[in-house]
Amino acid sequence: MQALVLERTVYRMKFNARIIATVGVTCAFTVMSIMLLRMPGPGGNVYFHLGETVMLTSAVILGRRSGALVGAFSAAIADLLLGAALWAPFSFIIHGFKGYLVGRLADRKGGVRDIGAMSAGGIVMVVSYTMLAGFLYGAKIMPVEFVGDLLQGGFGVLTAFPLSKLALSRLFSDGGKIHWRGHS
Repeated sequence: MQALVLERTVYRMKFNARIIATVGVTCAFTVMSIMLLRMPGPGGNVYFHLGETVMLTSAVILGRRSGALVGAFSAAIADLLLGAALWAPFSFIIHGFKGYLVGRLADRKGGVRDIGAMSAGGIVMVVSYTMLAGFLYGAKIMPVEFVGDLLQGGFGVLTAFPLSKLALSRLFSDGGKIHWRGHS
């Protein structure tokens, strides 16, 4: 179901050079945030990074379609570059769906609805990765994965909310959509 939503989103999206460039640069920044600013977590399988902050912020600011693309491609590329190829297809789906969901639920006003959208995205990530870790490595790893992902998701929401609120106040001078963003 999640892959179908992402596939339909990408298929119907109207691309122009500015959208493609924005998504590409945001993906590159997200991959850098994941790779360069990461700290190992408990058990060695979990690591903390600032990519979650960038993904959530971009989904709120850029909307559901660009948020899905940024989440999907940046997470999968980072997994491939970090030697976690097994996780790349799952990260593509999980973070793509998370980006779509956050962008869809957010109202881009920097208020309760935006933090609720980010929290919903964090819940999707925590539940998905915990269940996936249990499937791949057995139920014994699930508590460690859950705690690590909960901390990662919580940190992402706590840092992305003020960042997106600041960015929204700068980008949306009239309180509406970014004028060049006609796709979302």
